[in-house]
Amino acid sequence: MGFFARHNVLSRFRPKAWARRALLAALLAALFLPACDSRDQRYTASIIGPFDTVTFLVGYARSQRAFDGYASVVFGQLEELHRLYDIFNAYEGLDNLYAVNAMAGVAPVKVERALLDMLLAAREAHEISGGMNNPAMGAVLRIWHDHRARGIESPQDATLPSIDALLAAAAHVSMSDLIIDEAAGTVFLRDPGMSLDVGSVGKGFAAGLAMEAAARAGMRSALLSVGGHVVALGPPRGRDHWNVAVENPLAGAEGQPDNLDIVALAGGTVSVSGAYIRFFEVAGQSFGHIIDPRTLMPAALYSQVVVVHPESWVADAVSTALFILPREEGLALARAAGAEALWIDFDGNWHYTPGYARLSSALP
Repeated sequence: MGFFARHNVLSRFRPKAWARRALLAALLAALFLPACDSRDQRYTASIIGPFDTVTFLVGYARSQRAFDGYASVVFGQLEELHRLYDIFNAYEGLDNLYAVNAMAGVAPVKVERALLDMLLAAREAHEISGGMNNPAMGAVLRIWHDHRARGIESPQDATLPSIDALLAAAAHVSMSDLIIDEAAGTVFLRDPGMSLDVGSVGKGFAAGLAMEAAARAGMRSALLSVGGHVVALGPPRGRDHWNVAVENPLAGAEGQPDNLDIVALAGGTVSVSGAYIRFFEVAGQSFGHIIDPRTLMPAALYSQVVVVHPESWVADAVSTALFILPREEGLALARAAGAEALWIDFDGNWHYTPGYARLSSALP
């Protein structure tokens, strides 16, 4: 399946194409949904906003009104959690991650349980990934975010961060300085130079909570895509799995299919990390958004990593870590975490766990 070289792939995508790609992935997932119980009908809904991406819900309900009620629960939960996990904006009357970062080295912040639980998951993600998934890297990631934003807004003026600035920020990324007091319901960053960025676990955690809320509301069969992070509630009645499309980074180019694979998902999550998502270019070279904590530079081993796991936040966290790690180390992590995975390198070669092959329609 040789189909691309690294820089050619990344340069095909222009900034803000993320919305089109995310919606395409969600629509593909919907197109491959099987039929359900004849008493229910299939309905769809979408929203743009939470977690700065396109969210798409497809599911079965007795009526449009019933489905709209489920969609309201899901989207409302995602909007609430987006504000809670936001590191860039303050909201009146809400102590969110922005507030936690602002109080670094000053005082603990009392937070809502949904934020506390997500940070506990983030701490576990750091442990199971051997530090490759580090939510305490906010100071480093903010530098890269600012350079990426300027590079996207004004490509001719794009620059890379200085290594001195990155090393200075990297002195404030120890997870031991994240103090979570469950009894008091507080979070404290002991290092005043530290900040949190939960982009590698927050969206997955939120998507999982949103589907749990839908289930409590009575929804029994649905598929949720938050920027291509797909969570299944079910499986659908009448079949033993959903069919979830894995998008092709080159979709839209002449002769390229819209998707590379169809994954059979009986429940749980499909999470994708890609070099073609949220990148910018400097002197003709592309730099992605997933930063290797060892080098402080964007990871550049793969074009795409796909992870399947029963737990939404684990899939999110592991896909990020596998995108950074060499394949043998990543394979060991996938096994330890109970995840199935696919790695696609920049020569178009596929590497995968045996369990992933059993879920894939593209593999023998």
